Parts: sequence; C-alpha cells; structure tokens
Amino acid sequence: MRKIRVLHLTSTRYGIGGVEKLLLDMSDKYDTEKFDVSYCNLFCDAGGKGVFPTALRERGLKFFEINGNAWSDVPRMSLGLFKLLTRERFDIVHLHMLQATIVGGLAAKFARTSKVIVTKHYNDEMLKQSSVVKGLDNLFTKRADRVAAISSHVERDMVNLGIPEAKIKVIYNGTDIMAFDSRSQQKSSFNVSKDLGPFLIGTVGSLTERKGHRYLFQAMSSIREWNPHAHLIVIGEGPEKERLEKLRVELGLESAITMLGFQENVAPILKQLDVYVHPSVQEPFGIAVLEAMAAGKCVVATAVGGVPEIVVQGETGYLVPAQNSDQLSSAISAAFANWKNTVRMGKNGRNRVLEMFDIDVTVRGYENLYQEVI
Repeated sequence: MRKIRVLHLTSTRYGIGGVEKLLLDMSDKYDTEKFDVSYCNLFCDAGGKGVFPTALRERGLKFFEINGNAWSDVPRMSLGLFKLLTRERFDIVHLHMLQATIVGGLAAKFARTSKVIVTKHYNDEMLKQSSVVKGLDNLFTKRADRVAAISSHVERDMVNLGIPEAKIKVIYNGTDIMAFDSRSQQKSSFNVSKDLGPFLIGTVGSLTERKGHRYLFQAMSSIREWNPHAHLIVIGEGPEKERLEKLRVELGLESAITMLGFQENVAPILKQLDVYVHPSVQEPFGIAVLEAMAAGKCVVATAVGGVPEIVVQGETGYLVPAQNSDQLSSAISAAFANWKNTVRMGKNGRNRVLEMFDIDVTVRGYENLYQEVI
C-alpha cells in the first residue's frame, strides 16, 4: 500500500510554543508503514535557522526551507511553496497558524495536487490582525477539505464564523507523557535552590499580553504578604519581557520572581514546583497546562477558552476569572492552605492526562482524519 504523504506547514517566527511542541512530540509517533510526514516553515526571523526549524532538522525529519519573513515576501513564498507542492505532490497539506493558512491555502489552490487540512490552534478573538487578514484566514479555512479544532471552544468559534460543522473535527492536543517523564529525570539548566523558598509557584508561556503574566505578578504582591517565602518562576520569552521586568521592579518583587526565559526542557523544573499557575486572558487550549498536570501538579488557571476542558474545578485544580489578580491570589493561597487536597488534585490531574490527553490519542486522531480525507 502506498504511503500517504503529509506536509505540515507552519509559520513560526521564533522559539518553540505550543504548536511547535505538539508537532515535535507527534513527529515520531506516526505509523511509518502508512504515512510519510514532512515539514516546512515560513516567516522564520532567523532565515530558516530558528529554534523550531533547527529542532526539526536535529531530529532527522524531512524539512523543506522557503525563505521570507514579511508580508511583502508572500508572493515569493507562495511561488516557492507552489513549486514544492507540484514537485513533491503531497497527498495532504496540513496547515497550522495564521500566515501558514493564508500562504499555504493560496499555494494549494493553484497547485491542486493535495487535499488541505487546517488545524485551528486559535480563535477569532485572539487575532490582532486587520479585517483583510482575518478574512483571508477565514476564507482559506472554509476552503479546506477538513478542519481540526483543538478544543470544543475553538469549534464553536469556527461554526460562528460560518464554517460548516460537518467539516470540523475536534482533536485535542496531547503531550508525550513517557517522554516527559524521561525528560523530568534529566539535569535541568536551572536547579531550584533553598534560597528561593519552600513555596514554589511556576508558569510557562510566551511573554505576550494574552498570557496574562501581569495579573500573576500583581497576585504575587498579595501572596507575599501572607507568605514571604513564596517564589514565582516564569519560563518563556516574548515581546512583553521588558514590560514585565519593569513591573517586577515596580512591585518590589525582584527577589520574589525569577524570570528564566526560554527553557528547552521544562519537565525537571515543573517537577520541582509546588503549584502551577496559568493566568491567560485568552487560551484556545493550553499545552503547558497538560505538562504541569503530567508532572502531577495542582493547576490554578483562568477559566478561558479551552482550559475548562482540561482542568476540572476542585478535582484537578482551581479555575478563576481572567484578569483578576485577587482571585488568582485567593486560589493559590487555598492550594497552599490545604496541602493534602492539593496533592490529591495533582494526582488526579496526571491521571486525567493519561486517560484523555496522551500524545498517542492525538496522533491517532490525525491519522484517522488523513485517511478519511484521502
């Protein structure tokens, strides 16, 4: 039987976020007797030498490079992608992210060599783009043969935008629990010392406005009043870094918040935490939440987007309203005040990930979708 040839197309500018982490975790889980999977990334700020393309190459995965990192480069990128599609004749072009959906959708329309699948890793509310760009994104999503939504929340958003419900399939993101457990045993580039105090709070996510870090920073002011030993560890890079560094100083929390930047392996750090906090203002799903639960940690998270589909209030953690530092502070305080219950919720969280969000479940979902489309 001839293998189904799949091309994953992304538009990652820098770093490794949730989408990139998902694709890397999935990369060695496909049935190699049935599927031949390749990768291509657009809009890389490092000219194809970014963290994500480098990670793909280091794993020995098939990677096609198309240069260009600005909207003005779209004609050249579209032509390059058109030539790639007509030459390689993939059975399926799987589009991820906004720019990849537009450029990939355009190239696939003219090449007419492949079926098109779009995975929506975001909802319309998250897009800080012009109406023209959002319209193009919606147009090429509608034209796709099938659409995968990473949560029921995203599915509802797409239906509201006019995408036929029959075309949409919900496939939850997953995490590679076995690999996570193995990575958690590795030596971390950062080891928590006793100097940070016995009450460790952590968060993982790109330093962008929608991740809501500033509300967690404000909550830390209240938390330190009742527990001067509480310490927050922030993992991630992004455009809000300078503003958050300034806020940390303004709040007098230089000694209470450690900003680690991007960490290739967060597993051993997550294992050292007492409580994981995810303060997002918008969140279509939350890979970082899954990893914290896989580490057996109680999660305090905002009840936004797809997060309530992962975290069960009172069973695996606490859900609070977004943009509310007082509620964040109260939930974190409750986690430390009732430690026995916090440990129980951490165990429940890991079991929930094992049952519902293992990476193998995600991969099988996409494999079935590929076969349906073909």
